[in-house]
Amino acid sequence: MDVEPWRHFYESELNSLWALVALPALFLVYAATRGRERAARAADREARFVFAWSVAFALETIADPLATGPLARALALSDAAKQAVMLVFVLLGDFRVLLIALPLALGTAHLARAALASAGLTLVVPLAAWTTDAALRARWPALPGQVLWLVYELGFFAFALALRAAVLPRLAGGSAVPRPRVPRAILAYAAAYYALWALADVLILAGLDAGWLLRVLPNQLYYAVFVPFAFTLYFGARRP
Repeated sequence: MDVEPWRHFYESELNSLWALVALPALFLVYAATRGRERAARAADREARFVFAWSVAFALETIADPLATGPLARALALSDAAKQAVMLVFVLLGDFRVLLIALPLALGTAHLARAALASAGLTLVVPLAAWTTDAALRARWPALPGQVLWLVYELGFFAFALALRAAVLPRLAGGSAVPRPRVPRAILAYAAAYYALWALADVLILAGLDAGWLLRVLPNQLYYAVFVPFAFTLYFGARRP
């Protein structure tokens, strides 16, 4: 009898690949037709930026599970190389959140400044997580590897909420931003999937197979739904 059915489902290609790329692929089809028209009707720099961001990160979303899954296996990458590829996509996944939230808070007239700030801020949580994990392992060397991810998840959860509560109001206060609720909602959404990941990992560390089932939900929010959510939220807020 399979004692970890949900873990095996979670690690299956059905869940770890196909369930993650289907919606982004459909979104790209939409973006190539009606989405492009929608952005063109808006006819301003901000709308063009959001459209370009959406297409770029829909493609990145599809590339992520392909590169870290079947492509890594086909190339027989070493464990170190697999970790490096995964790290690149983890950083890109956080960068995309900041790269949509900060420009919409500052206004796209400050896009270069917002992009540089997004790149720098992307490193805050991983550096804090690795430092914290190293300190914990110095005290308790036998900690499971999952602890690093739990620390990371809790870190980005707190980081996203801090940006939402303290940083975005200051940024928006200095510019004519018509839709401050959009970047705030995007950061709240990111905090939500990181909170779910953290809860799932607590269950996994407690030895509960149900934690793997719970992990399916934040994976969908992170991979499949995030870009369509941000696109729809932004262009929906532009309605008269």
